[in-house]
Amino acid sequence: MKLNRTVQRAVQILSYTAAHPDGVCLDELCGHLSLPRTSAYDILVTLVQEGMLAIKPGPKQLYQVGIFAYRIGMSYPDASDTLKLISSELAELARLSDRTAFFGKLSGKEVLYILKEVPPNPIITTATIGSTAPLYCTSLGKTLLAFLPREQSDALLSEIEIQPRTRYTRKSPKELSEDLDQIRSRGYALDFREYEEHMVCASAPIYQRNGLEGAVSISGFYRPEDDYEAAGCLVRQKAAEISRLLGYQGPV
Repeated sequence: MKLNRTVQRAVQILSYTAAHPDGVCLDELCGHLSLPRTSAYDILVTLVQEGMLAIKPGPKQLYQVGIFAYRIGMSYPDASDTLKLISSELAELARLSDRTAFFGKLSGKEVLYILKEVPPNPIITTATIGSTAPLYCTSLGKTLLAFLPREQSDALLSEIEIQPRTRYTRKSPKELSEDLDQIRSRGYALDFREYEEHMVCASAPIYQRNGLEGAVSISGFYRPEDDYEAAGCLVRQKAAEISRLLGYQGPV
């Protein structure tokens, strides 16, 4: 049986990139995989175009696993014990808060919704598993921006084009930056009617052994009488518990 060399090289590139979540450059791929530079570059361009790889924001062009590759992996029922653990904890968070709970990860300049758990009497939300939303006006997105390594966060901020979704959306990078400082200080983010005017969401980061894993959130209709600081503290506490279960040893 004759194997296609280009496909083999594409698989090698995907495998190597998946093992290096912080991103890899063209020269590193060529060196470690003994690939011709021109051939490797053509494959990378194609993989990025097809969503199998993504270019990491920053001064140096680095490649990471892309959203489509992630979705393919998610189609396998036992793809990740980590996701099973998070899903179980999300279900408890939804029950405790009586709000819909989400888990999301960074995908380029957006947040990708990966898991969703609803309480016994769910509120309909527009976010669905596999959909994406802006970083700058969602609680999950702002959490990821706030708790990414500062260099990566600043690089993303410099590239994000803010397009207000509601009258409450942060209008400028300066306003957003000030919001991120507050999020870092208190340990959780609020999307206070910034993405959808009738919704309020609270989110906090979760970590695994090697660093930031993603963020969890709770989402519900805006009600003036609700205590959103308490909601933020609840999701922060649950996020810390999940981080510990994932083996994270640092401060939360």
